[in-house]
Amino acid sequence: MSTPMRHGPSQQGRTPSQHPAAAPTPQASTPFSTTQAAAALSPHGPRSSPQQLKKSPATGTLSSGIISSQPGNPPLNFDSPSAAAALGGLGLDIQFDNISVGGLVGGANRSDEDDRKKRMDAVIQALWNFDTGRVSNDGLERLATRLGLECLWESAGTSVENDKVLVIAGRTMAVEVAIKNHVVYHASLTFNEPSPSLDKHVEKASAILFNDLALGPDESQLTKKLSKFRVNLEHLASLDRLSITPGLNCHEAVAGVWESLEKLHRWDVERLREDPALSDKPDEYLRVRALCNRHGCPLMHTRGRIGLTLDYWKQYHNYPGTKVEGGNGKTWGVLIDCATADTMVYTPVRVSDKWIGPNVVKTDSIDDEVMTATGPILDWLEPPNTILPPTEEAKSEGGLETTSGLSAPKPIEVAFMATFNPPVVVTHGIAMEIYKISAFNAPLSGNTFDNLLFPVAEGANYDPSEPRVMTFTQTVPTFVDIGNGQKEPDLKAHRNTLLVDKPVYGQVVTQVPISHPKDLMPMLPMLRQYAFLSLLLANSFKPREGREAMPLVPESRPAKEGTSNMSALDQKYKDFINSPERLKVDIVLSAHPIPRLQLVFPFKQITAMINLEIQLDGKIHIVSDNIFSDSESEASPFKCKGKFLGRKQWAQKLEDCENIGHWIEFIKYKLE
Repeated sequence: MSTPMRHGPSQQGRTPSQHPAAAPTPQASTPFSTTQAAAALSPHGPRSSPQQLKKSPATGTLSSGIISSQPGNPPLNFDSPSAAAALGGLGLDIQFDNISVGGLVGGANRSDEDDRKKRMDAVIQALWNFDTGRVSNDGLERLATRLGLECLWESAGTSVENDKVLVIAGRTMAVEVAIKNHVVYHASLTFNEPSPSLDKHVEKASAILFNDLALGPDESQLTKKLSKFRVNLEHLASLDRLSITPGLNCHEAVAGVWESLEKLHRWDVERLREDPALSDKPDEYLRVRALCNRHGCPLMHTRGRIGLTLDYWKQYHNYPGTKVEGGNGKTWGVLIDCATADTMVYTPVRVSDKWIGPNVVKTDSIDDEVMTATGPILDWLEPPNTILPPTEEAKSEGGLETTSGLSAPKPIEVAFMATFNPPVVVTHGIAMEIYKISAFNAPLSGNTFDNLLFPVAEGANYDPSEPRVMTFTQTVPTFVDIGNGQKEPDLKAHRNTLLVDKPVYGQVVTQVPISHPKDLMPMLPMLRQYAFLSLLLANSFKPREGREAMPLVPESRPAKEGTSNMSALDQKYKDFINSPERLKVDIVLSAHPIPRLQLVFPFKQITAMINLEIQLDGKIHIVSDNIFSDSESEASPFKCKGKFLGRKQWAQKLEDCENIGHWIEFIKYKLE
């Protein structure tokens, strides 16, 4: 069901009119001296809009002093040593443009209301983005209060004086943290109402929360930060804030989507096992294959993050031993969450675990699947709308409030939101395809596809209408024959040059609203296509993690007599990188209408030229070349050592290694 364009509640929280009148609180001597003031400054809490900042009793001194500067409420004195110490202690680099407090809050230099609000929001955001603090009794309570959650301290039931339990409670859930002498030794998540779809994941979520707070082997009580715990608690608080009791539990809505996606994933694995070539493969191998080639793999509470993720691409996915969770390599996924609808056209959240039929696919009978040219048709279902129960409506008659009836059901102003993690750089046309599926009107960037992949350095001379050239030198591990059929490892240096002949507009796809998990399925092939392209280019033009890019010409620094500026190994690596024996590899990128790479490199007595297409689902197609052949009888200047490889097999090898440099070295070794 579509809802016309309308304004939902702000993502920063409810407006003051939606809250009951708050009880006055004592005025603070400084803007950072109380928990209430800190909570009011939070941009994510329920009291964080500029209007609320003015009207909240907890910030009466702050708001009247900063925004109105009325008589009786003197302006806040930022020139005082305590205020200066507070701001300086936070480590904030806030530029006030040669103004004092009056200039910040509405003096002669900044009289425009919108400008004052913008500057105030910048200060609030800077305060909120600042480090949340360390794990401690006060730090935990302060963080929970900032997120709009209730806190209650209880005795742990032991004889230890400082052994306590902090209960962080919302409408639908609670987090219990057992802490002794500011060291957390237990944490657990519970939900107020029993739910099978939620209860099966509670233990895993509790383990993540505990890992966020517990001291690791190399961590100290003085340095243990709340940063990781804050991200997960903020996620729980957001879903809790969007939930409406009774009627809508956003935690349960997300868990219900997992139930249906997991059913689809298990069906994908069973279908893969029917392939004779895969029948003897372990379950984990088939799960990874379904993740990258079918409908993805849904995971609840994975990689240290609480919530639902639909993984759709994984680095090294064709390597033996790769696992769905854990292991090396980068993973691409879609975080499925809930968010306020704002002004977008949306279908409200529905709480259900039946988004797909019991047989997963449509059938004419029990055994016959409904087939199309692309395969069986999935049996997606449309769960009923979640309806909030009517509430008692108080009407005023003659100055008296009387309950004379029930109000109409309140519309749900919450939608499912899919957030791409990491964001994917795509061309303008692909972005339009993705936004069309979700009916999302996203703002378009005026940036080019290549500049989004490889941002131009600040101050560099860059004309997006002109061809772009960039170079990078890297080492490529390979093997060399040493005789008697034996090989030994070796390193080769490649000087890669990227040429973007015809720049096209690009877009960073960050998030889209969805009304149904089926909306994600047509997006996955396109997302894999550009995730794999970005991986290929990054492996050729970005330094590997943990090693900085080496300069092409070594810097000459005077060293003390008898000493060296670098280790012998670093010097050997640097000399190797800058040696003249670098293989020159030219890579021409064409992004429209389909991503293509042209590889040009010297090969024996000729110049090899290979044109590749990166197709949907991250598949490689060799369009043309001058070194391969499709059969041993085909005329070709080169022959394969050992087992013959045709163009499809060569394309598969590139898909397997995910690295152009490794692939080129394998070509040099294999062809003779």
